[in-house]
Parts: sequence; C-alpha cells; structure tokens
Amino acid sequence: MLSAMASRLAGLRDMEAGVLAITDHPDDDWKRCRGWLGLVRQAGQLLDLAEGSFKGRVARNLSEEATAHKASLRSALHRAESRVATFDEDVRRLARERLGLRLALVGKGGAGKTATAATLARILARRGRNVLAADLDTNPGLAFSLGLPHDTNGLPAEAVEEHEGAAYGWQLASGLSPDDAVKRFAAQAPDGVRYLGVRKIDEPEKQAARQTVIAVLQILRGFSDPAWDVIADLEAGPTTVFEDYHGFADQILLVVGPEWRSALTARRLLPVIGAIPTLVVSNRWRGADDHAGLVPAVRIPFDPAVIEAERLGLAPLDYCPGSPAVAAIEDLAEHLTTSSELTTTQLTTTDQEVSS
Repeated sequence: MLSAMASRLAGLRDMEAGVLAITDHPDDDWKRCRGWLGLVRQAGQLLDLAEGSFKGRVARNLSEEATAHKASLRSALHRAESRVATFDEDVRRLARERLGLRLALVGKGGAGKTATAATLARILARRGRNVLAADLDTNPGLAFSLGLPHDTNGLPAEAVEEHEGAAYGWQLASGLSPDDAVKRFAAQAPDGVRYLGVRKIDEPEKQAARQTVIAVLQILRGFSDPAWDVIADLEAGPTTVFEDYHGFADQILLVVGPEWRSALTARRLLPVIGAIPTLVVSNRWRGADDHAGLVPAVRIPFDPAVIEAERLGLAPLDYCPGSPAVAAIEDLAEHLTTSSELTTTQLTTTDQEVSS
C-alpha cells in the first residue's frame, strides 16, 4: 500500500513537471490548459481511489500515512484547478475539446459492447486521435474486433511482479510507470490504435489472467497523457463494475441489447456506476420501444454484417465498413468528441437517433 501511494504521487509530480515544461508561447496555451485539466482528472480519480481504499484494518494501520497521502492529492488537485482558472474561457473550451476521452464500456454479455468498443477506437484513431484500447475481459474478443492477429495476448510476464499485498498476489512491475508500460508493451493495431489487455485464460486456474489484471488496472488508473483517448472493454456483467474496474473513466457507455435480461443487467449497473456520466447505447436496435428507465442517447441498429464479422473473428470496420451499424458508431464518435460538457442527466435523457 505504501509503495502504491508513493508511485501515485510520483506520477502526479511527473505530470506536473511535464505541464510546466510546455513552452510559454501563446499558441501553446491550450496545450498547457489541457495538461492542467489532465492533472485535475488524475488527482481527482486518485483521491476517489484513496477514499475508497483506506477502510477497516487498512485505515487503522495506515491512518497517518493515509491522511498525508490524501492531503498531497488534494494539494495537487487544488494547484491544477487554480492553473486552469488562469486561462480564458476560449482556451479552456479548446483544451476540453482536445482532452483525451476516458471511456469504459459495460453491459451484459451478448449486447455487442466489444465490437462497439473496437470500432469506436479505430474510428477515433482515423480522426487523428491517439487511442489506447484496453481489454479487461479474460476471453478473447477486443483484439479480434480491432483486427489484430488471433494469437495476440495481453500484458507480458516481464511487466508484472509478485506482491503479497496486491489482489491475486501480482501487480505492475516496480519501476515501470503506466505511461512506460503503454509505450513498451501495447500492441500496434490497425489505424494506429494501441492495444493492451489482460492475458487470456489458458488453464483452469486462470493464473495468467490473475497475474495481469491488477497491472492493467494500475495502467488505466495511472496513464496520464492528456492527449490520449482510453477505451476499455470490461468483462460482461456486473462483477467488474462492483469491483470498480471502471474507476479510471470520465464516461461510461452502458451498452444494452434488445433482450430483457440485458436491460435487467443495465438497471443493476446504474446505481453501482454512481455519479460518472453515463451514456446509454441501445445496440442491435430493431425499432422496438426503449427499455423502461433506459432511454438511449444513441441507437446502433441491428446489422447482420456486424454479426457475421463477429462470428468470423474479424473487425467490423474491415469486414463491413459501410454498414448501418458502423455508420451509427461514426455518429457516436462525433457525439462523444463534441459533447464534453454534458452532465449525467443530460446524457441519459437525450434521445438522439443515430441509426441510418
């Protein structure tokens, strides 16, 4: 725990130093502002993580350290917020528009979130954005939908180390920062997307997956480059959301299929997601009425071509680039990159149809 706290604070210091190093030329004002916005986001998320981590026996044993750690995080957050306030509104708006997205896709199995995540990642990359696509599911899926070879695996053994205090007994290797991990170990996918995931199940004990999942989560929590979009495909169902795997995200894409079981899972997820702005995505939509209490902001139509691409283990963007579902995800990308100021309530009550 102490080493994790030290690592998080070191990461924030590195972020701050990087922003301070940006030139003072007026043309770079938005870059500096974006850097401070990234630091606000990072410090805020780490403070939320700290508030949730120091409980019970941990709180009793590390009360002084925890108090000092949270005070340091609040100080970093305050400094960054103060810096952001020094820029005029036009610069802040431009910086917000160019701040990388942090998205987690959740939902029931079979809702189509993996194909949506992969297609969205590549569309954003084609628009000139830097994109990291992360797979938190132990079953193969996201790599295939991105168009990577079927033997693509997750984080390698050299990126992790045993640690008694970590969940499952493994964590990101000492001395390896999240940003360095992405540079060294993320696979190159089509359109320039970088891919990182947990290792897949290769034996009954799931040892390979257990060794890497916490490290991937640490990377998502600590990856600090404000110019990058991060899109994570979470394991289907509510378990990983209950375990806060989505905690790195600024927005949640709650993907809901037409089946009532998919809607039931979505309703169970919403209270756990909490205050994180949530976009309900109606996928494989056939024109039916919306699920009660789940008004979609976007609708992706049922598309046999995408279903066939998934069956073949191919990327929809390669197999059926002009299909209605891909066109809808193009509109979803536009919505995400031009709606940075939307609140949770606005997102869940907007009724924008993006199907063709």
